[in-house]
Amino acid sequence: MSTIYLPEYQQSPPQPPPLPPHRNWPRRHKILTALGSGFGLLVVLIIVITATSAPSVTRPGAPATTAAAPATSASATPTAPSVSQQMTAWFNGGGSAQLKAVATDLGTIQTDIQAYVASDLTDGTTLQADDATFQSDVQAAQANLPPAGVPGFRSDYSAALTYFNTSATDLNNGVIAANADDENGAIADVEAGNTAQSNGSAKLNAATADISAYNSTGT
Repeated sequence: MSTIYLPEYQQSPPQPPPLPPHRNWPRRHKILTALGSGFGLLVVLIIVITATSAPSVTRPGAPATTAAAPATSASATPTAPSVSQQMTAWFNGGGSAQLKAVATDLGTIQTDIQAYVASDLTDGTTLQADDATFQSDVQAAQANLPPAGVPGFRSDYSAALTYFNTSATDLNNGVIAANADDENGAIADVEAGNTAQSNGSAKLNAATADISAYNSTGT
């Protein structure tokens, strides 16, 4: 029996190769957008550094008394450090260096995020490493809180660091989720991190206002 060939119009056309699996680009775009909209508090941190360094706490001390010390006193009673002295001791004893480290970390993370977004979220290794450094520096600052002499400053500063610590965790989780193609999880983590950063920024603004209020009113 001879072979029968179908006319060309009845033959099945060649089939294209199967398309590779692709990601949900609209959601992925939302991750890129979320990453690009947060983690930008370097300027605010520098403001706090300035507010707590040179001008620091300038409330005048109590006027010196002219009364002579009793002749029978065995030894002078130690004078408690003033609020200004306490703040200066904290600032020079690690507070300044820790603030600057956190500020530097945030600047580095901003650059890393830009590179991560530009690469279409292909490699977040550098971002995660620098984010871990940021979190470590934040936790070091948490272990060295300022004195409580300036009303509100210690609590606002501590709250800002707590938010920063949370944002570092959220950012790392966002990268992990993006690497696992969990777009919903990545978006949620990044947005949570952005919220924590915004709250931290607000608390740092409040800390700056605490210093300014104390310097202007002494209360």
